[in-house]
Amino acid sequence: MESVHGTTTPTPADQLAAQLEQPNAQVIWTRALEVFGDEGKAQSWMSTPRDIFDGRSPEELVATGSADAQRRVLEILIRIDYGVFS
Repeated sequence: MESVHGTTTPTPADQLAAQLEQPNAQVIWTRALEVFGDEGKAQSWMSTPRDIFDGRSPEELVATGSADAQRRVLEILIRIDYGVFS
């Protein structure tokens, strides 16, 4: 999309691609809040060990600082947000 000033405004898909390319704790927390709708639910999901993460909590994976681990958490949040559970 073009703005009135001739600069390109990133589409939601572009923003998502950028987040997945360079995930970080703030982006993940913001996505968790969006997905779960409130801080308590987001914190509960983030701090609970999950089978999908080999028994580790999303919070643990994010804390590793590993882009791959953070990307995995973000991907799962996106899948939950879009209703893709498999």
